[in-house]
Amino acid sequence: MSATVLRALLFAAAAALSASTIWFGVGPHDEGLMLNAARRIAGGQLPYRDFWWNYGPGQPYLLAPFGGSLVGWRVVRVLLDAAVALLAFELARRMTVPAGEARRADAAPPWPRTARALALPLLAWLAVAGAMAFPTGPGPNPAALALGLGALLAAPRHVRAAGVLAGLAAVFRVEIGVAAALGVAILGAPRALAWAAGVAALGWLPFLLAAPSDLVEDTLGFLGVQGMQRLPFPLDPSGVGLDPNQLLELWMPAILVAGLALWALLGRRPPRVEAALVPLALAGLAYLLGRTDEFHQVPLAVALPLLVVAAAARVRAAPARAALIAVVALVAVHGLERKAGQLVHRPALGDLPGTPVKAEAREAADLRAVVRAVGGESFLVVPPRTDRVTVGNPLLYVLAGAENPTRYDVMQPGVVTERGVQREIVADLRRARPRFLVRWHDPRTAPEDNASGRERGACLLDTYLTRTFTGPRRRYGTFVVTERGS
Repeated sequence: MSATVLRALLFAAAAALSASTIWFGVGPHDEGLMLNAARRIAGGQLPYRDFWWNYGPGQPYLLAPFGGSLVGWRVVRVLLDAAVALLAFELARRMTVPAGEARRADAAPPWPRTARALALPLLAWLAVAGAMAFPTGPGPNPAALALGLGALLAAPRHVRAAGVLAGLAAVFRVEIGVAAALGVAILGAPRALAWAAGVAALGWLPFLLAAPSDLVEDTLGFLGVQGMQRLPFPLDPSGVGLDPNQLLELWMPAILVAGLALWALLGRRPPRVEAALVPLALAGLAYLLGRTDEFHQVPLAVALPLLVVAAAARVRAAPARAALIAVVALVAVHGLERKAGQLVHRPALGDLPGTPVKAEAREAADLRAVVRAVGGESFLVVPPRTDRVTVGNPLLYVLAGAENPTRYDVMQPGVVTERGVQREIVADLRRARPRFLVRWHDPRTAPEDNASGRERGACLLDTYLTRTFTGPRRRYGTFVVTERGS
């Protein structure tokens, strides 16, 4: 089989894995935030200046041409997932050159003639493809990872290209862009750092000039309260039982951290082609430790298999090699098992208004009912209380084709719970005078076992909402719709 044919097959297989469940299920919080930001940008607004935004500007601008479509980001996501998996395969091939071949970072390894020589790169590809395919969402990680891995693959031969790709990655996620730039420098292309810094600066500069204080407050300021959402490390198996699939899901964050520790122990003195991935792995570790849920484990689940297969290719002791390969195998099994579970145990699905994407039947029925109830009128959607929040449902604005009457799509602890922000929201509501208040009483809004669940924020907004929305009240599943009083 030729190299071109194999690459095409790997890309297609990873895309098929990602796309297998991409058309059903919605994310009220994360999907709503990203799509409503894309809608705002398509309407001429700027992040930071016109609406609160703590991410980089890259992802909403990538999605802005789709106008908040629930379909558009899914197509983009499938292509990015497949690209990340293929780039991972190429990097793994570079790092696992058969014994006796030169492992120079500035020379592409020869294409292996035997299937055995491709075993480790294919294992890494499978692990990364599974990690990218589950969980799904419209966030910036896939684009940043594709750009970051592309930068590492381009270096050190193509210095400018490597720097440009790392700089673009920083416009999506700063830490991934910085990690990619450092990796490129380790590969022997320090001049790429200047290109990366220049491209990143150009990407961020328009927003810094338009609203310097808002940008700093939304991004750097948010870092000061982000710890409120940190979750306890998932180790206690009580409630899970002995089901190996559930145990694997529960312990995957711990497996990733243990796998990185194992690589540090067994893979000492790595060659620079392998060491170049260490900054990306450390960025992924920091991201995972910030919140040990399924969404935050993706960057480390991409970088770790590459590091581990590289170490497995060069360690001599069979037990050490087996332990390293087992780590990658667990990452691969986790991603594949979760995708298989979504397909086999798929719940009954229902139609959503204005999109071919489907959601769980009960959720879809509730959303359709609320969209009919507001009938094209303006509304505000909030969780049961705003002095202590977990997540919100800005996706409702997207489905209803409505504008948020405030600049805060987000419902983040330490942000909308603050007195100053609530004063700003109340002022916006007094000017806009939305007709309806929608309270979202979903179990996902329940307090978490962290600082956000113990927060006691300001009550100005809830007080205003209680006094203002005193009209007829109707309940649609988890939503309560109340009309403005006379």
